[in-house]
Amino acid sequence: MFTSSKLMAEHGIKAVFSNRAGGCSDSPFDRLNMGFDLGDAQKNVTQNIKLLCDQSDINIPHQAHQVHGVEVLICSGFGRVHEVEADVLMTTKLNTAVAVRTADCVPILLADKQAGVVAAVHAGWKGTVAQIVHVAVRGMCEHGAQKDSIIASIGPCIGVCCFEVNDNIACQLNSSCCGDVSEIRSGVVHADLEKANVLQLKNMGIKNHHIETMNACTSCHKQPKYFSYRRDKGNTGRQLSIIMLPISCSS
Repeated sequence: MFTSSKLMAEHGIKAVFSNRAGGCSDSPFDRLNMGFDLGDAQKNVTQNIKLLCDQSDINIPHQAHQVHGVEVLICSGFGRVHEVEADVLMTTKLNTAVAVRTADCVPILLADKQAGVVAAVHAGWKGTVAQIVHVAVRGMCEHGAQKDSIIASIGPCIGVCCFEVNDNIACQLNSSCCGDVSEIRSGVVHADLEKANVLQLKNMGIKNHHIETMNACTSCHKQPKYFSYRRDKGNTGRQLSIIMLPISCSS
């Protein structure tokens, strides 16, 4: 059903990445679909979110309309789906959960326990090119976070093994992180979105040991299995990545 972030847990922060196991949705959304407005019944998605939150002991999270942009939404109070466009959701409130949905894009969860600020970031290739993780880190710092204290957990996303791109996208991704995140496989260009975001975090001053990766490709990983937009040609569900500072973090 989900994988917990070990790095976040070490700091007393609740953070999970769902997979597609469990839940009540039928094919092609089987079983733990977290995405509304895809063709799955709304009651199924609502039940799936509640099940995940109950099992992980995290409150219902805030979500937004994701558009591969760089807008930031500051959240507080009870979680809900906001009718606004944002690909970074942030909070400074204890027990307030924020989340992003993915099905190949990179989910990035960020936290500074000392400052009491957490964020969930949705980084597809367009968001990565736009350095959305830089936007998120700067936003956290505006709310008191320090780069030396920020920790980052990068969840399952499409791997370099399966992410075929054209030369133009590869060049944009390389430029975005001042590194080489593309390679040729059997004459086809592949790109590493996870590596690009890791490099961007490091370029921002986030410490190497403060960055965690899952190394699980949403397209070809077998156990657990994930929703993959590319593999399933768009006819699929979504994972949910959630982070929350529990009340215990204030003690």
